[in-house]
Amino acid sequence: MKRLIILLAISCPISLTAQGSELCETVNFQNAVKNGTRSRDGKPGPKYRQNRADYNITVRLDTASKRIHGKESITYHNQCADPLTNIVLRLYQDRYKKGAVRDTEVRPGNIHEGMHLDTIIIDETGISLEGYRIMTNGTNLSIPLKHPLPPNRTLDVYCEWSYEIPMEPEFRRTGYYRDKAWFIGYFYPQIAVYDDMEYAPSMKGWDYLLFHTGLQEFYNDFNNYEVCIEVPEGFYVWATGNLTNEKQVYTSSILERLEKARTTDETVKIISKDDLPKDLLAGNKWKFKANGVPDFAFGTANHYLWDGSSVMVDNRRVFVDVAYHPDAEFYPRVIDIARKTVKYTSEEFPGIPYPYPSSTTFNGMWGGGMEFPMIANNCDEGDTIFMILMTFHEICHNYHPFMTGINEKRYHFMDEGLTQLATIHFLWDQYKLDFYANSKGSERANGIFKVYNHFCISTQDNCSLYNAYAQNDDNNVYYQYVVKPVVPLMLFAEMVGEEKFLYAYQEFVRRWEGKHPTPFDLFYTMNDVLGENFNWFWNAWYMDFGYPDMGIELEGNHIIVKRIGARALPLPVSLTIEYNDGTSSTISEPMDIWKNGARRITIEIENPDGLKSVSLDVINVPDIDHSNNYIGIN
Repeated sequence: MKRLIILLAISCPISLTAQGSELCETVNFQNAVKNGTRSRDGKPGPKYRQNRADYNITVRLDTASKRIHGKESITYHNQCADPLTNIVLRLYQDRYKKGAVRDTEVRPGNIHEGMHLDTIIIDETGISLEGYRIMTNGTNLSIPLKHPLPPNRTLDVYCEWSYEIPMEPEFRRTGYYRDKAWFIGYFYPQIAVYDDMEYAPSMKGWDYLLFHTGLQEFYNDFNNYEVCIEVPEGFYVWATGNLTNEKQVYTSSILERLEKARTTDETVKIISKDDLPKDLLAGNKWKFKANGVPDFAFGTANHYLWDGSSVMVDNRRVFVDVAYHPDAEFYPRVIDIARKTVKYTSEEFPGIPYPYPSSTTFNGMWGGGMEFPMIANNCDEGDTIFMILMTFHEICHNYHPFMTGINEKRYHFMDEGLTQLATIHFLWDQYKLDFYANSKGSERANGIFKVYNHFCISTQDNCSLYNAYAQNDDNNVYYQYVVKPVVPLMLFAEMVGEEKFLYAYQEFVRRWEGKHPTPFDLFYTMNDVLGENFNWFWNAWYMDFGYPDMGIELEGNHIIVKRIGARALPLPVSLTIEYNDGTSSTISEPMDIWKNGARRITIEIENPDGLKSVSLDVINVPDIDHSNNYIGIN
């Protein structure tokens, strides 16, 4: 007999004010719309502007004294409508100062005096850091200007500095690692972002209240860099940007291998184990140039292996390379994963051509990985699944936050969520590894809904728009940065369809490439491009303290599916109905069945007398309480 399963009714709506016909905006976004810098169609407003800087940096790595010495000239372009009365410098190494605020462990041997500024000159005027109007906030240094910097004018800043490099093993994204291998990031005084979203008292526009304490990530303008890096004799350097003096640092044998790697899909052993005793370098001053990037970093070692290849992207070749310790167990395989990553992101998901001329993976960190423009600093853990995930994930960050300048300190769920969504697709499409399931051999790549359910019922949960800089616990950061951000994106893409989702996502990147989007710009772009108001979804999943919980009941020949509790999130419905004769039926309803504020839906079953059981899918749909997801009929 044919069993009919009919959606009968959607009942008990709540007010649209609570559910969200209008997006719940913050006041600073409302002000930005009023001022014409943002819009409610997701496009930059007609008055949107942002500042930038040109950096000319000379830096020297002194391995004997374990210090960085540097000097830089900065031309800062005020392209916004406001006159600037002060300039804010970031001195990230000050997080290692004695007494500094930190949210990660720091070994006693890594604590030092912070970044020592020998010289600061602004528009030919020397600056004394003892001045009464100088203000510091963690790693931020605010310096008042002698004369306000008008719109469309430039400011010249000159700095000389040095600092002690952290040496002892701990979680950190920069410093010394092992066997004469160093990765140097956050090493130069950097001008903070001035944007249309910051309204701190006396610091309007400056990203000042957010100072780096260890776990936070970053927020930078799109700048131009010319960097000269001096290292000891025999050390190779890998860095952000293009090497402009390779004929002065490489011998002909390396140049020949590089040329081959840049023109082939095959892997070229630029430095093999047989090469390690040889002197294949001609100089120790390395000059790099990078335009329109939000940061600069470099790795250096005198004994690393180096694999190179290239990938055709939009009629150009992207150089892909990997530099790694000879004992790194997994790294001989990383070049293949890196190539697949650039090709996959360019053609499949997100389907946007890789934005830079190169992608380097450097084997440094003690655990995990960290992205920088065109170069990643990654560990070697020996867990195959995690290494694939990490390699892809860190390279994919070149889209977010580097191609689109997301404020990671406030809106970490944007760059991490979008990057993790692409990572999940890559793992399945290229390796048939299912991030939903308990992946064999890897605790890190566990079922994401299972992990999400676990943290949802803990005191560590909060709404996604909660500022990232307030997170101060390793487990909470893992949940807020990696797990929670991707769950609503997965569900949203499933609801609207992957093809439509990718189309809207690509339009978001086109609109905000080289700019600073907020979550509201993402949400409004999705609404605009897809031609539908999804504010009910954005409000529930990003603005509210919601949780996933559905339950089922039987009332005669009706199955009642309920959202349990006042803050229960909208979710897709997937029911399995089994009958005593061994047959079964399924019914699936997309998440938007709840969009008008419904708290329950009613499904009618024909021939209820033959019913054996009814169950909700709790594997592919998150749910914190499984006790009300199954009904067995005796």
